[in-house]
Amino acid sequence: MPALPLSVTMLAVVTVLLFLGLGQRILDNMRLTDRTAILILLLMIVGHFLPTVSLSPYLAINLGGFIPIGVVVYLLMTTSRVEQRRAGIVSLLTALIILLTDKFLPLQPGLLDPLYSGGIFAGLLASFMGHSRRGAFIAGMVGVLAVDVVAICELWFRGVKERITVGGGGIFSSMVISSFLAVVVAEIIGEVRERIKLGGDESG
Repeated sequence: MPALPLSVTMLAVVTVLLFLGLGQRILDNMRLTDRTAILILLLMIVGHFLPTVSLSPYLAINLGGFIPIGVVVYLLMTTSRVEQRRAGIVSLLTALIILLTDKFLPLQPGLLDPLYSGGIFAGLLASFMGHSRRGAFIAGMVGVLAVDVVAICELWFRGVKERITVGGGGIFSSMVISSFLAVVVAEIIGEVRERIKLGGDESG
């Protein structure tokens, strides 16, 4: 039996946790109902198994990649203009930091691995710029997608002739992992801030 991709496994686990009610706090902070969040997660899981369509000998698009993009569009459309701007800024900064760390720091497994660094940077930046879990989710996904688009453009400009698949495999998996990791980071920072605030109020 073939092993499922890491992102599929993680999404399945998160879905189960949501059914058990353990993700209620995160959902409240993202202003999503349990039903909406579970539907989004199930759609992402299904997206891993959608086919890849070839547009040319060197370019293909995995149809599952449209699902996370659709999720980002939905989240942006159901939030305020202020939060939309913040999410856009955090997404750009996340992509920029990932690109800089890839260029100037040695590639090593760990927190600076692009699979995890995008979510960590997005969560930290979103917390710093507005404490938005929804913004963290958007930035984690869009930031990684932007980096992948830049990498594809670099290959094309350098004339590298190799087949590129957009929206599937590593791109899609890293987008999913990054977005949820960003929310977890933002949630942890929010909890720490609340505990520090409560501790300060009690001591005062």
